[in-house]
Amino acid sequence: MRYSLFIAILFGVSAAAQARDYQPPRLEDRRVDLQGVWGHTNLTPFERPADLSTFVITPEQAAAIKAKIDTRNEDLSKPAEPALYYDNRAVEPIRGEFRSSIIVEPADGLIPGNDAYKRKVGQVRASVLTAFDGPEQRMPSERCVGAPSASPPIQLVPAGDLRRIVQTRDAIVIMAEELHEARVIRMNARHSPTNVVSWLGDSIGWWERDTLVIESTSFAPASELRASPNSMFFVSPRTIVTERITRVADDELSYEFTVTDPTYYTQTWKGETRLHRSNAKMIEYACHEGNYSLTFVLQDARKLEERAETQTRR
Repeated sequence: MRYSLFIAILFGVSAAAQARDYQPPRLEDRRVDLQGVWGHTNLTPFERPADLSTFVITPEQAAAIKAKIDTRNEDLSKPAEPALYYDNRAVEPIRGEFRSSIIVEPADGLIPGNDAYKRKVGQVRASVLTAFDGPEQRMPSERCVGAPSASPPIQLVPAGDLRRIVQTRDAIVIMAEELHEARVIRMNARHSPTNVVSWLGDSIGWWERDTLVIESTSFAPASELRASPNSMFFVSPRTIVTERITRVADDELSYEFTVTDPTYYTQTWKGETRLHRSNAKMIEYACHEGNYSLTFVLQDARKLEERAETQTRR
């Protein structure tokens, strides 16, 4: 244990020094070149698990988080798709340290939800478990109209978690493989009128030295839910998401974000993770808007619910 901890500390010192000395490649306009395909494989939980009390954790605790998630993904007691198509993932060090949560502020590593947020969480969880009457009741990702890997701030998804960045002087495009969504960031621009909303929000960007800063707002009410296997939060037309992307190595981007919205939160909250360069090719994600098969999925779910109710009455 002491040896592995020493290696982790040594790696952290080395990584921090390397980031300070790193000179990123640049385009003709002298801006940092962020282009290419980048993956997100950091298994660090979005919020801090209840059984952890500190922000910085040991390599052994990081390994335990991975083991628990791997076990959940391969739960053979329930019928499910095999996890063979999942990317190889682990709790990855950020700035040389293993962490218990992606959220870095507040200090407890938890989303600072207000009463409206807590009510909303309860409503969504209840509807996911019991609502099978129509597609509008289901989560956006089930309907192929929203992906945590594309919508700011980005989250981890089990598979297809690649994104391609294409860069010009006037715009930067972040194209996510899952649900094939492309977010266009207009550089050095102003936000569109506040009465115009979209699923991905209205994104503008600018450079602060070598860091790309993206500010997104005007999210459509229909796309307010942000859910992944270990987290749930919401955005609204009032939400402001600020992302900061910095190239810290040839194969790594630092990704930081801030979420502000008094609609659902008692304070601004922040998170940090990393993206790594991938040699994988992005392919068509065969999930179409509306997801026609959802009709039959809902029919089966209703039948199962009726069967369970019948057995309970007996």
